[in-house]
Amino acid sequence: MQMKSLCRSTASSDCRASLPGHISSGHPAASPSLAVLEVMVHLDLTSDLLPDDLRLLTIELPDDAPFAELATCPTEDDACLAAGQAFLNDGAALGMMVRSVVVPQEQNILLNPRRHDMVRVSLRANDAFEIDPRFFA
Repeated sequence: MQMKSLCRSTASSDCRASLPGHISSGHPAASPSLAVLEVMVHLDLTSDLLPDDLRLLTIELPDDAPFAELATCPTEDDACLAAGQAFLNDGAALGMMVRSVVVPQEQNILLNPRRHDMVRVSLRANDAFEIDPRFFA
């Protein structure tokens, strides 16, 4: 399974150096377009202020790794944090699929850096990326 994440160039260097220990990039998502939208929703910039050092990361996850899935996605911040903390503390799964708030029909992926099988997670691609300025027109 692959996931995508959008981050700044310096963060992608940190990510590459720290994989598989900790992925310090954006909002890992199931598709490149969702990764972009997850970042865009948090930007309060005009097109002339867009970072020019964005990277689209492709992160490979082992196909046989255990994944959890939230049956129902909490809607309150505290409940979301509690669900994420329970996932990390439980340690039964490498990742957890969670519904995107931005596009509810899509999935984001949380990874548990404490899992022993994080050593099998790898960075497959680190590509230059530009957000289309028409988003800001």
